[in-house]
Amino acid sequence: MAATALPPVAVVILNWNGWRDTLECLDSLMESAGVALHVIVCDNASSDESVIRLRAWADTRFGAQGWTEAGQVPDGAAPRLLPGSVFSLLHNGANLGFAGGNNPGIVHALSDPACRYVWLLNNDTVVTPDSLAQAVTRMEQDARIGLCGSTLIYYHERHMIQAYGGAAFSPWKGSSRHVGAFAPSGQIPQTPEVIEQQLSYVVGAAMLVRREFIEQVGLMTEDYFLYFEEVDWATRGRGRFTIAYAPGSLVYHKEGASIGTSASGGSPLSVFYLYRNRLAFTKRRHPVYLPSVLAFCVIDIARLVVRRRWPQAKAAINGLLCAFGPLGAR
Repeated sequence: MAATALPPVAVVILNWNGWRDTLECLDSLMESAGVALHVIVCDNASSDESVIRLRAWADTRFGAQGWTEAGQVPDGAAPRLLPGSVFSLLHNGANLGFAGGNNPGIVHALSDPACRYVWLLNNDTVVTPDSLAQAVTRMEQDARIGLCGSTLIYYHERHMIQAYGGAAFSPWKGSSRHVGAFAPSGQIPQTPEVIEQQLSYVVGAAMLVRREFIEQVGLMTEDYFLYFEEVDWATRGRGRFTIAYAPGSLVYHKEGASIGTSASGGSPLSVFYLYRNRLAFTKRRHPVYLPSVLAFCVIDIARLVVRRRWPQAKAAINGLLCAFGPLGAR
């Protein structure tokens, strides 16, 4: 990793029972050029071999005493705090979801006053050597930018775009669409300003965040657990910061691997959180649209019933009922 005049960046990666993907992501990150990194892996109390494998990887890469291990360290091991270390393994002690899992890494990153940016990166991604430098360069062009997205490309279908950085959100439907979804990866736009006008938020698979954004807006809201954290964060920062897109920052994404299911695959668990948070977010940030969002949810559930996807329909109904409780009130 070569450092240049670009400011230092902390990369926060959340791992939960996904050490194979995480190690591939880390290996690609270690090839990054043009920016000084501090890589922080937050583990959400994995029950597989993740801790063993991550420790072994760090020992091989940095030496047994060359990296930091902190948090609720398992196996009775003592925390090891190495100031200035390039790699940190933080143990969250429980499965805290997306925001709850990443937030401790963000706090750890900002404890270094030299850190100007935090890159939230899914563990099921692989990056090119200049991915991060491209995103930081875009952020450096305008101090008003709070969040910046990368060009997300499907890992297993590299001819196809997942998103040009982020998504357009419809508050009256309570749903979003990825900008550039399914476009040919050979046709990446080189005029980011055109794309940025369409973005409501940055997709969390690769989201570069300015330090000042976090300090002024706060950390991500944790009780969503899964889905809507990114749109909530961007909504809270609206009016104070803008959203940007770095076309040359290429990130290959194994969509859904980090949670054990594809979002489009519709596991009952993912459907529950999607519908719960769709309504809860609306109650919090756009209450005037609650009737229309609820109507669209009912229509979507009816489609599940027509297709006889009974577990998903039941999960969606349970999600809506749960959203009417304390979660949606805060």
